[in-house]
Amino acid sequence: MGVKNSLFQDFKKVSSQEWKLKIQADLKGTDYQSLITKTLEGVDIKPFYHYDTYIPSEQTFNDQFHIVQELNLSDESIANKIALNALKKGADFFTFYVDKPFDIDKLIKNLDLNKLIFKADMLQVDFLVNLAKKTQEKSRLLIDPLGHFARYGNWFDNEQKDFDNLKVLKDKVSEKFLHIDIRTEHYKNAGANITQEIAYGLSHAVEYIEKLGEGILPQIQFSMAQGSHYFFEIIKIKVLKNLWQIISTSYQNPQIPLVYARPALRNKTIFDPYVNLLRTGMEIMSAILGGADFVANIPFDVTYKKSNEFSERLARNQLIILKNEAHFNEALRSTSGNYFLEENIYKLSEQALNLFKTLEKSGGFLAQLYKGQIQRKISASAEKQDKKYSNGEIVLVGTNKYINQNEEIPAIDFYPFLKKRKGQTLIRPIVPKRLAEKAEIERLEKAGVRF
Repeated sequence: MGVKNSLFQDFKKVSSQEWKLKIQADLKGTDYQSLITKTLEGVDIKPFYHYDTYIPSEQTFNDQFHIVQELNLSDESIANKIALNALKKGADFFTFYVDKPFDIDKLIKNLDLNKLIFKADMLQVDFLVNLAKKTQEKSRLLIDPLGHFARYGNWFDNEQKDFDNLKVLKDKVSEKFLHIDIRTEHYKNAGANITQEIAYGLSHAVEYIEKLGEGILPQIQFSMAQGSHYFFEIIKIKVLKNLWQIISTSYQNPQIPLVYARPALRNKTIFDPYVNLLRTGMEIMSAILGGADFVANIPFDVTYKKSNEFSERLARNQLIILKNEAHFNEALRSTSGNYFLEENIYKLSEQALNLFKTLEKSGGFLAQLYKGQIQRKISASAEKQDKKYSNGEIVLVGTNKYINQNEEIPAIDFYPFLKKRKGQTLIRPIVPKRLAEKAEIERLEKAGVRF
């Protein structure tokens, strides 16, 4: 102990003002403001953070995170085999994305029911009740009719009937089985900034409380998409958890929400696709350190390739390495006391809470969807991102920077770009679109690839 203290006696404490003066001297006349960068959310990132000026913030921490593998359900027998293998090879949970009734017995055969998650983009009550019975309510059903409306512009049936059906479903199954899934990932993949993701997600969740009652609070969870701004993506989850605690406390039922996180599709590319592994690696790390309870990864070729064992194994192994070899499960409190993170948790919390309050004063999430205000705000944010991508401020290696002109065109299994909407919708949908799409279309057409 004496040796340790004597080492630190050789260094005097340096104030933030002294640091700033030293930086200004080293800049030799260059404006100190040139070192400050601004995020898409309008938050200033300073060149240094110091203990005598930073703003401390509360953080929530998990004891562990769970590895999840996912699959869009098409063939029950194949899906069953994939799930059995994934759970055997290190996944803690397996998620099936479903949008229509399926053969339940065939799908769940020999699977551990406690490890199954169903993300349902459907609202057929009788079938979902049957799913609850056949899985003995050990599995989890995640459903979001309001998110479906925002994403596609139409309800499953109509607003009244969808919420009536949801109430019936809620009454017929236990709260440990049914979870209301606030899919903020739709906003992220359409171009929303982080402040919008949080505020719209919170307002989205409050809409369910208003429609279904305060008793639904423990069943609400959030599904988030992690982008490339590493530290702010860590901050995002922490801010959402903090603000949801505040909001739920106002209903006399304080909750720390469960968060299900996966990498965003917005920045993924067809060309130089192995770079997607670097992107997903950083994004799942930010999800873990941010405090996500369930962390799923996406295959590096998800934008153009059907489900395949090779890329799914790589995606799963990225999470296994972080959990079992990098021991991230033992480092979930490593963000505690970080000056940069805590100050920006405070700043982003202020921004998101103010936007949330504005939404609620304007009639709430659903009213703003009908008016098209949320769609316009997300579109404006997406346009800013597109402009930054076009001028090189947002870099996608292999697509708008360091392009391999001799790259072989990968085999593309399905149409990988935004499809034009068909049919009428009640509202303008919030549609996901990747940053690289325009450049990829041009390169593919130049190579003679047509769809």
